[in-house]
Amino acid sequence: MRKYLITAVAAVTAVALTAPIASAQTPEMSVKITPKNAGTKKKPKNSTIKLAIENPETTRTMTKLTITTAKTFKFAAKGLTKCSEATLEQGGPDACPKASRVGKGTASAALGVTSPTPTPLTFDVTAVVLGAKEIGFYLAARELPVNVLAPGHISGRKLTIEVPDAAQQPVPGTFAGLISLETTLKAKKRKNYLASTTGCKARKHPFSAVLTFRDNGATPAGTRSTNATAACSK
Repeated sequence: MRKYLITAVAAVTAVALTAPIASAQTPEMSVKITPKNAGTKKKPKNSTIKLAIENPETTRTMTKLTITTAKTFKFAAKGLTKCSEATLEQGGPDACPKASRVGKGTASAALGVTSPTPTPLTFDVTAVVLGAKEIGFYLAARELPVNVLAPGHISGRKLTIEVPDAAQQPVPGTFAGLISLETTLKAKKRKNYLASTTGCKARKHPFSAVLTFRDNGATPAGTRSTNATAACSK
């Protein structure tokens, strides 16, 4: 009996060691910066940045997105035409000066993640300069009468975007899960650039992002990280 017990334990242990270990699903990010030919610290080059994120855990509700840029890339809203937050919230992007509108994009979500049949939800996103370190991302839902402002703050190499509760729960008590988002940003006023390159190292600009999620009843709170590079040349 002892021999059979030892054999059985050994077999179970072998299965445990060889069984696949479940791993967290990682979001995918892509970044493209044009022109590829980079500027320098003394002569930054005005650039366009296109950023996209795909989230495989589509039942998770995002509360915050933090993007860390490459050392050879700079986000800065100082000196650009701006719009007041009150004007943007009350009248939408069209009420703001045209020059303060610095980008467009979309965010796709699934509404009702705790139900067996979530429905598609799409936000049109407009980026608007609100201050020297502030960019507001105005979210206008296509399927619902929901228009909200997601504030973005620039601090050093980090752009942090807070997702308002009205976008997390477009219908009170009904959570949305992030599927994907994409945006293109560019602006210039004299020698002030929203996005610029200041160099190129190893022919790439490395970026990273952290997605922060809340407990929505279907999935727990937590974070997911992802990385991407944009090609460049000197």
